[in-house]
Amino acid sequence: MSRISGFKLLLLLLAVVTALYTTTSCQKDDIPDDNPDDQPDPLAAIKTYTYALMTDIYYWSKDVPKNIVAKPIKTVQAYFDTLIVPQDRWSWMMTGQEYLNSEAGVSESYGISLGQPIDYYNDYSVRVRYVHPNTPMSENNIKRGYELTHLNGTPVNTLIANGTFNSVYAQKTNQFTFKNHTGQSTTFTATARVITTRSYLNRMVFTGQEFEGLPHSVGYFNYLSFKATMLNDIDEAMAMFKSENVKELILDLRYNGGGDSKATSLLANYIAPVSAENKILARREHNEKYRSWDNDSETQTIIKRIAGSLNIDRLFILTTKGSASASEVILNGLKPVMTVVHVGSTTYGKPNGMYVLPYPEGNYTSPQYVFLPICFFSVNSVGYGHYLDGLIPDHFRPDDLYHDFGLNDDWVKAVLQYVKTGTFPPLPAKSQTTFPLTEGMKIKVDEERANWGAYTATTPVK
Repeated sequence: MSRISGFKLLLLLLAVVTALYTTTSCQKDDIPDDNPDDQPDPLAAIKTYTYALMTDIYYWSKDVPKNIVAKPIKTVQAYFDTLIVPQDRWSWMMTGQEYLNSEAGVSESYGISLGQPIDYYNDYSVRVRYVHPNTPMSENNIKRGYELTHLNGTPVNTLIANGTFNSVYAQKTNQFTFKNHTGQSTTFTATARVITTRSYLNRMVFTGQEFEGLPHSVGYFNYLSFKATMLNDIDEAMAMFKSENVKELILDLRYNGGGDSKATSLLANYIAPVSAENKILARREHNEKYRSWDNDSETQTIIKRIAGSLNIDRLFILTTKGSASASEVILNGLKPVMTVVHVGSTTYGKPNGMYVLPYPEGNYTSPQYVFLPICFFSVNSVGYGHYLDGLIPDHFRPDDLYHDFGLNDDWVKAVLQYVKTGTFPPLPAKSQTTFPLTEGMKIKVDEERANWGAYTATTPVK
């Protein structure tokens, strides 16, 4: 019997038990029973499914708590959380609609990501990390590097200090005051709306005309999310780089929290050199029940160059703490098979991945819920993985939140200088804000969300 067949049999048996329990609990007198403890659990079926998958394909299935009383737990999320083992800081779930929206790049937002240049710069000012096009913020000409100084007329540092910044910023409509790169302020009112985002922020080609002394064309791809539904974004970027005959590529993953293995594989196939053909980019390691999958062709990502693959001499990968999961797979997977220079700061540290498990089972088009438990760890062609503390860069540089992407960005300038001379320039000067520098002055950034970091795949067909 195959593993998947066994898993389905387990679900069937548990479903029968659930049905018998529900039927028995209903076979009483017709007098209404107001005691909630005597009522059938409306979530019994989905709890049964959740328990079955967590005690089967979940990486830590042996350690899942066995004596949890499920009925009193009121939500699917709360029940799922009780099954996650203490060492697991990555597994998560969402409603089916949330999953479909995420895959389609649909969300309600102002269209920006905010951050603070605290590390290295000791600067607690709130600045724009990036702006999505065709959003409330782009329509008001807000750029990366702008400083958010006031919300509804109140200084941002005051809101942070009294703990209300996140709740105020989350309001549907706010008045914003930003300071631009030259220190000029602009104030406007914006309303968050449903937006659709792409999987990348920028794609550029730099030549000796833009950066004096550059010996050849260098491509730049700021890739934000590995979306299986947006593979054409990769195709189009690589076609541009191919037509411009780029010899080196800057892959900017500084805010990329990961995504789908299909996009990871496609990007690697475009970038990897001829010498990497048929080499392993990533291999999955499962729990004992599914150990036979570890060397299966369906659980190994093999590099296969395709029509339009680049012919680059060197790859620069830019990362921060926000670079997670699939971003780390690309970095860890390409390092053994080509020349990769890792620039920036240490990555998130998510060396594992999830199988996408919808409920009802197999319903990927209109699921009620989608579970993404950790089901495997990812290792590269030399067996390296389990980088729980992240991947350390070859050359540290602090994220430049003071300039827009492109030639004014410190990271891009530093890499182009390295291409030109073989050495990186000195680190930028530090700065400091005037308001109190305390832990309490931090805002919550994207990578601190509970569901940050994804390397997703579908289960092998057995």
